Amino acid sequence: MHLSSLGQSMPGTSRRTLLRGLGGAAVLGAGIPLLSACGGSGTAADPKTVTLGSNASDAVPKKAFAEIYAAFTKKTGIKVDVNTKDHNTFQEQINTYLQGTPDDVFNWFAGYRMQFFAAKGLATPIDDVWKTIGGNFPEAMHKLSKGEDGKYYFVPLTTYPWALFYRKSVFQQHGYEVPTTWDDFVALCKQMKKDGLVPIAFGDKDAWPAM
Repeated sequence: MHLSSLGQSMPGTSRRTLLRGLGGAAVLGAGIPLLSACGGSGTAADPKTVTLGSNASDAVPKKAFAEIYAAFTKKTGIKVDVNTKDHNTFQEQINTYLQGTPDDVFNWFAGYRMQFFAAKGLATPIDDVWKTIGGNFPEAMHKLSKGEDGKYYFVPLTTYPWALFYRKSVFQQHGYEVPTTWDDFVALCKQMKKDGLVPIAFGDKDAWPAM
């Protein structure tokens, strides 16, 4: 996401260059999801520095991202000043952060969690960036990177799949077909409930680590 502080301004060139550069790296599976803030902490006096709010506080990803930023700086001459907080603290303080003096770009989540802040004017549209990087992403990622106004606010740089396992014997017993669309999946779940089955079991008794 690309962010900026209210009441401050800076040339968008540096931070947009960062978003384009990292967006291009996404095809290699490198990088992090970014939003662009409305005002940012950078100033016109220092157009060669971009500040980045990061929740990648663990040693391994932090080191990997540092190498990416170093390569970006070497290629463009633009320094990336990273402001790192641990993941939970970053999420807990996000509202205060965005309404204060946020970094120029920051890590956040696609979809409705990005759209919430974009709708409040706390993120800057980056449609021009997507004209350059759009070909790197499938249509689904385009949709998840747009605000409710149809403008782009987000650059996705990592993704991961969610998978469902099913018991073949149960499907064979009831004559179920494996769904290939979301509508088919919902219809199957409804039918399973009619058949006295619990459609979905999730290993979350002990929360996230259960996965």
